[in-house]
Amino acid sequence: MKKTHLLLLAAVSFILTSCLEIKSTVIVNKDGTATIEESMLLGAQLAAMAAAGGSQGDQLKGLTMDKEKAEARAKKLGEGVTVKSHEEVKTPDGKTGTKVVFAVADLSKLKYVPFEPEQEGKPASNTEPMTFALSGSSLTITNPESEKKKGGDADKPKKSPEQLAQMKAQMGMMKPMFAGMRMAVEVKGAGGIASSDATHLNDGTISYLDIQFDKLMDNSDAFMEVMESGDGGMSMSEAASKFSKVEGLKIEGKKVVKVELK
Repeated sequence: MKKTHLLLLAAVSFILTSCLEIKSTVIVNKDGTATIEESMLLGAQLAAMAAAGGSQGDQLKGLTMDKEKAEARAKKLGEGVTVKSHEEVKTPDGKTGTKVVFAVADLSKLKYVPFEPEQEGKPASNTEPMTFALSGSSLTITNPESEKKKGGDADKPKKSPEQLAQMKAQMGMMKPMFAGMRMAVEVKGAGGIASSDATHLNDGTISYLDIQFDKLMDNSDAFMEVMESGDGGMSMSEAASKFSKVEGLKIEGKKVVKVELK
């Protein structure tokens, strides 16, 4: 079985290192339609790696959506989902990448798996999608993956004290490479959110996953635990509980989240 999907993405980002920003936002309208904004931005070093190819370059290319991949992804997202726009992006701080906006004609038919990178020679993800149900202004979001334990390396030997000490010593040198690295999966209401039982609701935005690597690396013990959790068969619910006090990390562990839209 596959590892927990969102935590695995974090582990992939860790392996790649250097500046990487991935963001997905589902914006729900009260008429039952929605838009999905997905962006992936690379720092100069990673952009060069992607262009050069190789194993890490191929991983990066799997994350990047050209127009053809965007059209294929729209079909996977459910009936009536189309590509509204696809654009190349360059930010003032030098990041480059793509932003894709999908139009969702019927929210009830959306089958959403945030960021589903395709790698050559590897099978497609079997992650169960998030689903959405809207009744009037009441939105219900269901994430079946939240309570699933995933197969992984849960029985692998624990790192020795010497190995842990070595990793911590290396983190000081690694931290500059993680400057600006972030992964986020969000849900918003087009007109705002009146209330929700979501664990992380701030200024009308529900965070299903938000990893700010700069802040996370300030806590070396937590950082290493988070990276290893993607291999350890941990469910999203367990990860949300275990890391609830960790600065720079937000995980929604509930299977069902209720939202009242404005």
